[in-house]
Amino acid sequence: MELKIYNPQDDGFVQKIDWNFAELKNEVAAAADSYALSVYTDDTIRQAKADRAKLNKFVDALKSKRTEIRKKLLEPDEQFGREIQELAGIVQRAIENIDGQVKDYERRQREEKTAKVRDFYEANIHDIGKYLPFERVMRPEYANSTTTMKSIKEEILALIQKVDEGLAILNEVDSPYAGNMKEVFLRSYNIGAALAERNRLEAEEQKRKLYAEEQAKRKTEREAQLKAQAEQVISAGKRPVAAQPETMIEKPAEKIETVDDPVHVIDFRVYATAGQLAGLKQYLKTNGIRFEPVPKQ
Repeated sequence: MELKIYNPQDDGFVQKIDWNFAELKNEVAAAADSYALSVYTDDTIRQAKADRAKLNKFVDALKSKRTEIRKKLLEPDEQFGREIQELAGIVQRAIENIDGQVKDYERRQREEKTAKVRDFYEANIHDIGKYLPFERVMRPEYANSTTTMKSIKEEILALIQKVDEGLAILNEVDSPYAGNMKEVFLRSYNIGAALAERNRLEAEEQKRKLYAEEQAKRKTEREAQLKAQAEQVISAGKRPVAAQPETMIEKPAEKIETVDDPVHVIDFRVYATAGQLAGLKQYLKTNGIRFEPVPKQ
């Protein structure tokens, strides 16, 4: 099959459109120069508009003629294009028939290759199939005819060994984060990533402990400060009792008596700042000391 062009021949195609370009160019240039040097006044502005319209009409006529000539030149090409498309459509039906059979053959070849890969996988996966399913072992290129079974088997055995060794290491790990480590490993089969996860979790736990200790320390310091403020408020205004010489102090006879711890009622006035009063109130509440306003006399 060969496409032959009978008309026009190679030298029969339109090479150039002959027209009075040079003659018209001289006329147009002379007229345009005249208009380009024209000066219009307010009184002749109407003539300026008329001249502009005449020149625009001439330019539009040139462009319209070009469009007309182009359409005539393209008419044979349009007919030729329709005929070429018709022939291509006839051939395309044959191509589609062959293409369908080729694709069906390639599909069956891929399925057979995949079945062989699955058989090898199942024969070697032993008891870790739930951790390394076939879907994560099979790669798209394994089904291509260009990928050899030898290379596929080597890669699968290497991956099975990698998962075996990783699980063996993790099963010996004595850490509260062993489960987290195994979860990371089974996502990527990377033992390094699993160990890094343990380090990360341990670092976070250490930070939490240090934070809790710091908070407890601050709480103890605040409580001690409040207690000191309360004691300072209670002792405000009291005079220290002068110590008496031991020779002048007559010690009363010791009397041992067992009594219940009585509740005493003491009314006293306190001179303190707002902060000290708050501290005193907190201290009384903390120690279970009842307090109330002093009754009016």
